[in-house]
Amino acid sequence: MKAEIIAILSKQFDKTTVSDKRFFMSALIAKLNLNGYVVEKEAKHPFLENAKINLKVSKSGKSCWIELDNKNPRIRSLERIQSLGEHGEQGFILLRNSFLSQHKTLGIDVVSARR
Repeated sequence: MKAEIIAILSKQFDKTTVSDKRFFMSALIAKLNLNGYVVEKEAKHPFLENAKINLKVSKSGKSCWIELDNKNPRIRSLERIQSLGEHGEQGFILLRNSFLSQHKTLGIDVVSARR
């Protein structure tokens, strides 16, 4: 599921879309909905008390968690996604305004949304 979502979102948004955080969030959710996913914003982290994840994306009873950052992954985002992975959950970091190629940081997938 994570690989499918990454394929849907990776390098799919232009400069105008990513420059406005709210507009980007709307476009991102619309793209996921069009592909049959249900999106929950600011979802409670299932394993870290008082922590939230930007997006919980679900389809057919499976979930994938997405942290959204601007140009680089934040330590907090890495910690949250890493915690999910330790419990068998899928997640990744989507960079809104970065030209970086898809890569891993501390074993976590980091993906650029910008073309």
